[in-house]
Amino acid sequence: MPAFRDHFIPCCGYEVHVRTWGDPQKPALVMSHGLARLADDFDHVAPHFTDTYFVLCPSMIGRGLSGWAKNPDREYTLPFYVAQTFEMLEHFRISSCKWIGTSMGGLIGLAMTAEAAGWIEKLVLNDIGPELDTAAVARIKSYVGATPEFETIHDVEEIVKLIYAPFGITDEATWSFISARSVRRLPNGNFMMHYDPEVMRVFAEHIDSFDAWDQFNAISCPVMLISGAKSDLIPPAIVEKMREQKPEMPILTVANCGHAPHLNDEEQIKAIKAFLAD
Repeated sequence: MPAFRDHFIPCCGYEVHVRTWGDPQKPALVMSHGLARLADDFDHVAPHFTDTYFVLCPSMIGRGLSGWAKNPDREYTLPFYVAQTFEMLEHFRISSCKWIGTSMGGLIGLAMTAEAAGWIEKLVLNDIGPELDTAAVARIKSYVGATPEFETIHDVEEIVKLIYAPFGITDEATWSFISARSVRRLPNGNFMMHYDPEVMRVFAEHIDSFDAWDQFNAISCPVMLISGAKSDLIPPAIVEKMREQKPEMPILTVANCGHAPHLNDEEQIKAIKAFLAD
């Protein structure tokens, strides 16, 4: 398996963790995580792309090993994540890349295509779109706003399996991996989820007004949608609206999966590779 390297670089006044895979001389491919997740989520999929790409997996501020915001209301927002990403690309001397974005990571990619044409050559949206189902948003709010503590990793794994059941994961090894990477040890010895709780407060206060149809319709680069067949965040009605706006957009529907596919099986990886290679 190709080795990765962990970088800690300055972005927008913060130290940001970026995990990279492969040869920096190859074309760049960014893998961007979801709302409450982190760079480690792509450890299972990034090695499959190193034959062709230099893969970068950043943790947005407030997650994982990246710094926490001093001004959460301004900095735990899509515009700031976009600014952080541009600085990351400039740090690695990358002027264009291909992009795989899960949930929030897809929205960051979508916003980047609107802000600066040409930076993203191809965009993969993993179970995310320009409109979000209101009931699903309420569900996400219900768990991301909580900040429970756990005494053991076993306790963590039980809640992780409950929250992320829609990922479509079937093997215990992956659940154990996600559980261990999802938490940090507290001074009292307990565990807590590996993100700043303020991330979720800002999300909850701003998400209800979300509408990115103008950005989606203006995308000039090729775009692919991966959709969980059981996704409540972008259910079939929203997927169909996206198809109507971009009939040329390939759509991979992942059976027995909700929000969001974990990109952890051969079919998903093969479809992404084919799209990026065209």
